Amino acid sequence: MSMTIARYRFGAYVLDLPKHELRHHGVATALPARVFECLCCLIEHRDRAVSRDELVQAVFGRPNVSDAQLAQVVLRSRRAIGDDGQEQKSIRTVPRFGFRWLPPVTVETDEAAVAEPRSDEPHSGEPRPDAQPAPAGSPAAHPGATAQAMQPAPPAAIDAAAPARPPPASPAARATAAVPRRWRLSRRSSWIAAACACLGLAAAGWLQRGADEAQAPAAAADAVAPRAIMVLPAELRDPGDASWARLGLMDFIGDRLQRSGLPVLPSETTLGVLHQQPDADPHQLRRSMRANWIVSSHAVRVGDDWEVRLQASDASSAGHKAQARDADLLQAARLASGRLAATLGGHAVAGDDDPPALAERLQRARAAMLANQIESARAILLAAPELQRAQPRLRYQLARVDFRAGQYQRGLATLDALLAGDDARDDPRFRVQLLNARGAMLIRLDRADEARRSYDEAIAVVGKTAQPAELGIALSGRAVANALQQRFERALADFGQARMQLASAGDTLAVARVDANLGVLEVDRGHPAQALPYLDRAARDFEAMGAINELSTFRNMRVVALLQLLRHDEAMAESERAWALLPKLRASSQRADVVLTRAHALIEAGRLGEAGRLLVMPEAGQSQPGEHGRRELLQVELALGGGAPARAVALADAALRAWPAQGDPRRRAWLRLRREQAALAADLPVSAAADAALGETLPDLLVHAVARRARGDVAAADAGYRAALALAEQRGIPAEVATVVVAHAGWLLERGRSDEASALVGRAAPWAGEDFALAALQARLLRSLGQGPQAQAAQARAAALAGERAAPAAAETATQSAPAP
Repeated sequence: MSMTIARYRFGAYVLDLPKHELRHHGVATALPARVFECLCCLIEHRDRAVSRDELVQAVFGRPNVSDAQLAQVVLRSRRAIGDDGQEQKSIRTVPRFGFRWLPPVTVETDEAAVAEPRSDEPHSGEPRPDAQPAPAGSPAAHPGATAQAMQPAPPAAIDAAAPARPPPASPAARATAAVPRRWRLSRRSSWIAAACACLGLAAAGWLQRGADEAQAPAAAADAVAPRAIMVLPAELRDPGDASWARLGLMDFIGDRLQRSGLPVLPSETTLGVLHQQPDADPHQLRRSMRANWIVSSHAVRVGDDWEVRLQASDASSAGHKAQARDADLLQAARLASGRLAATLGGHAVAGDDDPPALAERLQRARAAMLANQIESARAILLAAPELQRAQPRLRYQLARVDFRAGQYQRGLATLDALLAGDDARDDPRFRVQLLNARGAMLIRLDRADEARRSYDEAIAVVGKTAQPAELGIALSGRAVANALQQRFERALADFGQARMQLASAGDTLAVARVDANLGVLEVDRGHPAQALPYLDRAARDFEAMGAINELSTFRNMRVVALLQLLRHDEAMAESERAWALLPKLRASSQRADVVLTRAHALIEAGRLGEAGRLLVMPEAGQSQPGEHGRRELLQVELALGGGAPARAVALADAALRAWPAQGDPRRRAWLRLRREQAALAADLPVSAAADAALGETLPDLLVHAVARRARGDVAAADAGYRAALALAEQRGIPAEVATVVVAHAGWLLERGRSDEASALVGRAAPWAGEDFALAALQARLLRSLGQGPQAQAAQARAAALAGERAAPAAAETATQSAPAP
C-alpha cells in the first residue's frame, strides 16, 4: 500500500484513513474499530478473496475467534455501507473460504487521486491460485497501520536508538484486549496530564514489555546521558524594579545554556526541588537531580550598568566563572551566559535575539508563570505597547498562559494564526515550539488524531534545529496521542525514542515521567500488581523533586491500581495522600481528577456520605472532554450503594441521553450495565438498548446476560455470564472477576442453583475478606446451604465492610438478589 494513501472512495462513500471515519454524501460517521479494520482489509485486498483466518487476524489480532463473532463484524460492516447479507452488493461471502470486496474503488492520496477501475466479471467463489495471505506483520494483515505509514519518520539517528519490536497487532484487537476495569473510570486524564510536556513540562513514557525488559534501555540511556546543569535562582543586590529577575534571570540563563547545546534542567524542575529541599546544599542537589554542574548567578548595579557574574561548580569544587557588564540586564546575562557556555563545551548561539524591551517583558511574564502567578503573567503581556503585542513570541507566551489557565480553544486559535505567519516559516525552532504547544492544546481538547498530526510535523521539522529537548517533547506528545487512540506499539516506539532524547538533554524530571508511566501502561494492560512498583517509585521521585502535578497524577493512578486489586484500605490511604495535594493544584482538570478518584475510593469503602459531598463539589464537574461521564457513573454507583436503584436508573438514563458522540464508549458501556442492573433491583424494565447489538467488552457481555435474564431466557443468560467470566479470568483483575462472580452467582442463587453458585463463589473467595459485595454474597450462599455458623461469621465480616451500605440481613432468603457493585 502506498505510503500516501489517505482515502478510499466507492460510490457515495469515502473511507478516510487518517480520520478513522466513513463519510456518506459528505456526512461523517465514526466507525467502531473492528468495522473500520474489516472494511480496510477487504478494500486493500479487493483484487482477491480474503480468507476467514486472514480477516480474523486483521480485525481481532488473534486466532481464537468464533464464526459468530466474525459474522457480527461483517454484518455491521455491511450495514455501515448500505449492504446486507441478502444482496451482498459490496461484500460477497465466498462459501467455505471468506469474503470478497466488489465495488470499484478510487484510491486518493494526499497529493492526487488515482482512479482504479476494477473488473466486474463474476468470481468463481474460490480463491485465486496465486493469492497468498498477507504476512502477519504486513500492512495488509493489519490495515490499522495505514495511519502509521503516513506519519513522517523520525530522523535516522533517532530511529537507531529505538529498540526493535515485533509487528503490531491491529489497534482494534488491542482495544478489545484491554478489558476496562470494574468501574471504567477512564485513565485518559493521566495521559492528558502527561501532554503538558509541550508547554515546558516533559511528557510521560510508554514501554510495552515487562518490567525487567523495560528497565534495560532506561539504564542504557542513563549510562550515556550527559550530566545536567542546574541553574539556581539569581541573587540581586539592590534590585529596585528588577525583582522579577530572581526567577526571570535564572530562566533566561538556563535557556541560553540549553540553546548552546548543553543539557539543562528546566526551571520548573529546579524550583520544585528547591521548594521540597530548601536547606539542601549543592552536593544534595546534585545527587537528587543527577546534576553535574550547579550554576549560580549574581547581578549587581555598577553605576548605570548591570554586572552579571556566573559561577559553575561541580562535585570536586572545581569551577568556571564568567561575567559581563551592560546597561541592559538581559544583555549582560546574555554575554555572560555565552562565555560560560564556551568554557563548559557549548557552542555559540545564533543571533536571533529579541529587542531588549520585548525580551525583558517576556522574561517578566516567564518569572510570573514560574511563580504560578498566571493572571499576573497575562497582565504583563497584555500591558505591552501595541507593536510588542503584535510580536509572534509575545503571542506565543500568551498562548502558554492560556494553556496554564485552561483556555485551550483560545490558545489553539493563537497558535494556528502564528503557524501561518512568516516567523514560523523562517525559524524552524520556533515552528517546532508552536507545533508542540498546538499538540498539547489538542490533546487537552480530546482531539488526539489532530494532535498526532501536529507532532508528526514537529518531528519532521525538528531535525533542522538539533534540539534534543524539543525532539523529546514532540516524540512524547505523539506517544501520548497514540496511547489515547490505543496505538500501543506506536506509542511504545515514540516513548522509547523520546526517553533517549530527554536523557541526552539532561532533563531528569522528564526521564522520571517516562519511567513512571510504565505504571500507567501496566494498569492499562490489566496488570495492576505489576504497576504498583513503578507507581511507588514515581511517587518518591516526584515528591523529592517537588513535582506536585506529577505526584498528584500518579498518586491517583496508584489508587486506581489498588482498587482493581480490591485492596480498599490501601487505596483509601493513598487517596488521602493525593487529597492533601489538592490546595497546591491549579489546573481544574487535575483538581477534578483528585476529587473523583477520592470519591471512587470512598464509595468502595462504604463512606457514601463523604463521597456524595465530593460529587457535588464544583471541581467534580471540571474534567476534560475525554473524561465525560465519569462523575455521572460515580453518582449511579453511589445510588446503588445507598440502596436507591430507581434513582440509579434515572441518573443513568439522563447521562446516557446526554452522552456525546465522541464520548468514551467503554465508560458508556459500564454505565449502561449499571443501569440495567439497577433496573433489575428496582423491578423496572430493562431498556431496549440492552437487546441491541453490543460489543464484546466485559460490561457488554454482562448487559447481554441481564437482558436475557429479564426475558426469562435461562440458557442465554447463563451463556452470557459464562462468557463474561471467561473474559474476566483471562485478564485476572480481582475487581473484574468479583463483578462477574457477584452478578452470576446472585442469578444462580435466585434460581435455587446453590451448588453451581458455590463453585463460582469459590473462585473469588480469596478477596471476600476485603470486598463488601463478595462478603455479602458469601454470607448469602452459606445461608442457602444451611451452614448457619459459617453464614453468621460471613455476615459479620460483611457488616464490618459495609460502612454506610446496607449489610445483608440474617433473614435474607436465597431468592433475593442485589445488583453487582
